[in-house]
Amino acid sequence: MLMRSRRSRAYSPVRRVGLRTTSAIFLWLISTTAFAQSPTPAGVAAQAQAAFFTASAADMAKLSAGTEAWTKSTNPQELYARAYVQFRTLQLAVAAKNTDAGKAAGDSCVANLVAAIAKGFRGAEPYALQSACYGYMAGLGGFAAIRNGSRSGKSIETALALDAGNPRVLLVDGFGLYYRPKFVGGDKLKGCERMRAAAAAFEAQAPATAAQAGIANWGAPEAALWVGRCLLDAGDAAAARKAFEHALALAPDFAAAKRRLAR
Repeated sequence: MLMRSRRSRAYSPVRRVGLRTTSAIFLWLISTTAFAQSPTPAGVAAQAQAAFFTASAADMAKLSAGTEAWTKSTNPQELYARAYVQFRTLQLAVAAKNTDAGKAAGDSCVANLVAAIAKGFRGAEPYALQSACYGYMAGLGGFAAIRNGSRSGKSIETALALDAGNPRVLLVDGFGLYYRPKFVGGDKLKGCERMRAAAAAFEAQAPATAAQAGIANWGAPEAALWVGRCLLDAGDAAAARKAFEHALALAPDFAAAKRRLAR
């Protein structure tokens, strides 16, 4: 997969952390109350994000069951939200080394995104999420690993062509470059460059941008976490700690950031 290098802006904490965190908590409280009565794509996405940050497989399973009917929806936002739930389910399954659950969630993620695109979901977002799901499935190994890795690359190429400056596109591109084997274009240094670019793009983005587009506003805490991981790779533990603290400021329940800070 051909990638064009980009200069990334230096990572720095932001003054809007408090606003973003407060807004996220407010949206989650509203969505939690409303879900049992009438789930909305935004509400489901907020709950899936909360379940991921706390690493609650039980809460994620409830969301997955509660949105299963959306697999037959004609609403592209519902299909995207269902895919997002499956993406987070896939991540938790990979962390738990549950290959079967991960494959099922990954297949569902991809299928719902294909349907969302067919129903008119335009732009880079569904392709970026699709690339992420394929990438995690490639990490599960097995005979399908090479095929899933190739599909992940094709999806992110499409996303980059549509919106190369999108922070989630940059983040997923960074994932791919970091984890992809060198013989198929992997490069950890370039991956870290993309992570820094993603973090900077998230900082520059207005908090309501994703919500206005009807999509899950995910990725900023993970980008900050990855900035820290890349700083650790470079041997700068002090700067890495600041990045992990920033990730936790963006998502106070982020279990992965807490674990990094506890080390």
